[in-house]
This record gives sequence, structure tokens and C-alpha cells, in this order.
Amino acid sequence: MKKLYGNYIDTFKGLSREVWWLALITFINRAGTMVIPFLSIYLTEDLNLSLENVGWIMTSFGLGSVVGTWIGGKLTDSIGFYKVMVGSLFLTGLLFIGIQYLKTFESLGIGIFLLMIVADTFRPAMFVAMSTYSKPENKTRSVTLIRLAINLGFSAGPALGGLIITTLDYSGLFWTDGITCILATFVLFNVLNPKKTVVHDKMKVENPKSA
Repeated sequence: MKKLYGNYIDTFKGLSREVWWLALITFINRAGTMVIPFLSIYLTEDLNLSLENVGWIMTSFGLGSVVGTWIGGKLTDSIGFYKVMVGSLFLTGLLFIGIQYLKTFESLGIGIFLLMIVADTFRPAMFVAMSTYSKPENKTRSVTLIRLAINLGFSAGPALGGLIITTLDYSGLFWTDGITCILATFVLFNVLNPKKTVVHDKMKVENPKSA
């Protein structure tokens, strides 16, 4: 088992410092979405919405994710991945905190839709950043590390979310979600600022307008 673990860790040796930081930020961001697994329970038990209304809100969640990914790709092409990631993380944190104050079906449908648009602009920008900070021969391993961070974040988030609900309440869940996204913004700002990082793939240089 120890040898297997060592071989697994060795597969990530040689990746750039920036890719490791990006993986950590991605983990924080994905773990911070702990509200999502409990959203339908919150809507039915705390807000007493009907299952039909909850279904429409979850539909707006999915539509927002699709639209956000498309917009994220467009923005990344026009202003660069760094600004998109910073803006997405920070605004997502504020929106998560604000969502708890929405109580009606209409406001929640619109709020969740806008939240997911902003949140999922992060994904295309993140993968462009990963490609930029990876040497061509390391891109496959970099993608593996990022996907591992995403999966670990999605696994840790619900577990932590359950503890928060039992010790605090759903309000604490929204606050924690928002704060983790905002903290990830400051980490990103300090460690992946284009002025402080090294580009490893010259074909993926950050858009000059975003530097």
C-alpha cells in the first residue's frame, strides 16, 4: 500500500508551482459549494416551498451553470483567465452570502440562476490557466491533478456542510460557502498574479489586456 501511494504521488512530481496553487484554489472553491447538496432540503424544510417550485429552482441552477460556462469561455478569450477567476470567486462568495436572504420562489429562482452564471465562469478560465502554467509534456498530469482537486472538494464539501448544519444552521452554511470563496480569491490574487508567475506554455500567454 505504501509503495502504491508513493507511485501515485510520484505521478505529480515536476508540475509547476502555479499548477499546485491552482489545484489548491480549485479544491477550496469546490469544497465551498457545500450548499448545493443540501439546497433542495433547505428549500422544502426551511422555506416550505412546494416540490414543483423546488424543481424549477433546480432547473434554474442547471441553466445558470450552462450559461456561466459559455460566458466564462467568452470572457476568458476577451479579458484573460486571471481577471475572470478573480471576479468569479469574489462575486460568488458575495452571492452565496446574499442567497440566504432570498425567501420567495421568484427571487430564489433568479438568485440561483445568477449565482451559477457567476460561479461557473470560473471553470473555463481555470482550465486555460492550468494549460498556461503547464509545460506541454505535463498537461495530462496537470489535468489529472486539477480533476483530483475537484473531486476531493466535492467529497469534502458535503461532509463539512453536514457538520455545519448540525452545529449551526443553514445560515452558517451560506456564510461558510461565501467566506471560502472570498478566501480563495485572496489566495489567487497573491499566488497567481500574472506579474508574479511564470508562463510555461508560450502558446497560452495571458491576454495582454488582463496583465
